Amino acid sequence: MRSSSRRIVVLTVAAVLVGVTQLACSKEPAAAKAPAADEHQERHGYTALADDGHVVNGKLMLEMSVTEKGFEPSTVVLLQKNQPVTLLVTRRTEATCATSLLIADQGINEKLPLNTLVEIAFTPRQSGVLHYACPTGEVAGRFFVQ
Repeated sequence: MRSSSRRIVVLTVAAVLVGVTQLACSKEPAAAKAPAADEHQERHGYTALADDGHVVNGKLMLEMSVTEKGFEPSTVVLLQKNQPVTLLVTRRTEATCATSLLIADQGINEKLPLNTLVEIAFTPRQSGVLHYACPTGEVAGRFFVQ
């Protein structure tokens, strides 16, 4: 094998190993998973959805997590004014001050028990930025309402 061919093979193998390592490091431990979707389906009639949101029975459903990084996702690009929204929030860590979620403009102050799916329903009535945070304000996020 020529020197240049061997170098290409070595670089390709190195790139693949780096990619695999990154994937392995980004996974959360199994104990931090949200409750099973089937359990939620039985109790509430719909399945917990991905963070990009879906409309179910006229309500936008958004799944969020509280991790060591804070609220995830911390920014939802767009909500619609006067369209009902239900946040499906699961706190997955003890290492956070975000044990509650406050949305002052909506009069919401919901406790977030560890590893428990909490539903927070509201309807944005004004366009603009809608802020939410933990009780101390250190962990925060925002919604954009059109």
